[in-house]
Amino acid sequence: MFDVGAAASVARTTSLSGRRKIRRKEASDVDELVADFGFLSVNATARDFHGFTKEMSFARLVLSTSSVEEMPRFSSNALPSRELGRELVQQCLKEMFSLYPVLTDTAIFGSLDAVYQQRGYSTKPHSWDVRLSFAIALMSRSRSKGDHLYRDAVRHASSALEFAEDVILPGSIASLQAILLLVLYSMLDPSHFNSWYLIGVASRVMTDLGLHQEPAEELRIKESHLMLRRRIFSCVYTLDRAISLAYVRAFSFSDDSANVAVIPNPTARSSFVDSYDNLAEDYTSTPDKSASQLLELRQIQSNWYQKAFQSSREALIEPWQNRSSALSAMQSWARALPTSTPNPLKRLFLSEMFFSNVLALSPPQRAGILCPYGKALLFDNAVRYSEVTLSMCDPAHSYSCCTNLDIFRAGWVGRAILEILAESPTAIYNTLDPPPPPLPTGSIAPPALRRRGFVETIDAAIQTLTRIDQILDALEIRFGHPAHYNMFKTKSASAVELLYLKRQHHYSPVILQPNELTFNLPPNEQTVGRSVPDWYHLSDAQSYESP
Repeated sequence: MFDVGAAASVARTTSLSGRRKIRRKEASDVDELVADFGFLSVNATARDFHGFTKEMSFARLVLSTSSVEEMPRFSSNALPSRELGRELVQQCLKEMFSLYPVLTDTAIFGSLDAVYQQRGYSTKPHSWDVRLSFAIALMSRSRSKGDHLYRDAVRHASSALEFAEDVILPGSIASLQAILLLVLYSMLDPSHFNSWYLIGVASRVMTDLGLHQEPAEELRIKESHLMLRRRIFSCVYTLDRAISLAYVRAFSFSDDSANVAVIPNPTARSSFVDSYDNLAEDYTSTPDKSASQLLELRQIQSNWYQKAFQSSREALIEPWQNRSSALSAMQSWARALPTSTPNPLKRLFLSEMFFSNVLALSPPQRAGILCPYGKALLFDNAVRYSEVTLSMCDPAHSYSCCTNLDIFRAGWVGRAILEILAESPTAIYNTLDPPPPPLPTGSIAPPALRRRGFVETIDAAIQTLTRIDQILDALEIRFGHPAHYNMFKTKSASAVELLYLKRQHHYSPVILQPNELTFNLPPNEQTVGRSVPDWYHLSDAQSYESP
């Protein structure tokens, strides 16, 4: 007769053996992955390292290296009503996945339906996707750190982390998508996660999966899987560039190491747009192709950033030529934005463009001193950056476009302005436009400068520093910010006070109070009839005000 008990014992033994093989394979994958990180090696002595008290796993490794503060525990992790859940998912699709299409609308709504099924059809990956989508949407609605929306977002994120061991596993695209969702959340909750570490892990997983290279044709990969590979690579690429630029740190991987159809050569702009727009239809329902526009900007940024900040000295023989071509490429990109681009998204794009211009004009120490023309151009872009970004932080508008990366961007622009005012103020006070540096024949002409009078320039500097202070204050309420920005605010206040004294000295009969930011210029200082370049009006009030 068939021994049922013996069969059950064999089944249990086989199942246990299978689980052990899976765990050993995961441990082996973790060893191989982390060995190349350069800051940690996992072996038999790694027990209790970084607070681990259990067997090392890939999920614990990722969460430990990227955690800032431990996520709180909640007594209740109830789901919102199905109607509210659907509304939050739609918001996440519209505001976050339209730019970073980690999940398709079909995938996320499928997960939503599975989670709300009463028959237990949902899986742990479904719960991870839905909970983090809720957390991202709620965080974008939050007005201040600690309000009820913030607490609710943290609760959903904490609930998602309960499934981390079964979702964050090495060796699959699904696991990479799970990490990317956590990257998106970390940009809205820097108190609990460090986005720079997370995108570094995601980039390494992406390269291990080979998504940075087109698969060989003889493999005959299905078109749907090929499109998935390209889509996830584009998400890793755009996020890595965004985070690295904000932190002013090296990219996780270079453009030269990637060979993917959606990341062509920067000079082949038309073929790039044609090839990528077809792909965009696969994962976004927005008519303005937001993800493709952002990807193109990231490609332009990556091209000049690597030359200016990460290249050898030979690449900087003509540093101004590199800067001029970078500025022209970004201005051409901005001009090409469709008129149908929603105003919040337009503000986001223009804010990033003006920050990129300032960063491109802020030379590395090895590139030499910026010429007077470059300093005046930097000042122009800093003024525009402060105008656009402050409108993004207006409480009357949605905070969905803002992330903690805007803190670092605003701080960089503010420091650049202070350095110019301290080291070479005549470069911006001079009413005569400084000549642009000479360029080789056939080079792209440098951008024109905004012409201002002496007092108008002082007023613009005061307003710019004041706006950046207001931006940092608004983002501090929303995200909190590093303590060293308190020193920046102190220096900014001193600079503004000196600027008021300089302006008051120019018009000694007029007594101005420090909170007066606008004034009427005398007739000989009016700007009527002065020539202003077309690109400068890209972010005029009418182009980025909310409807």
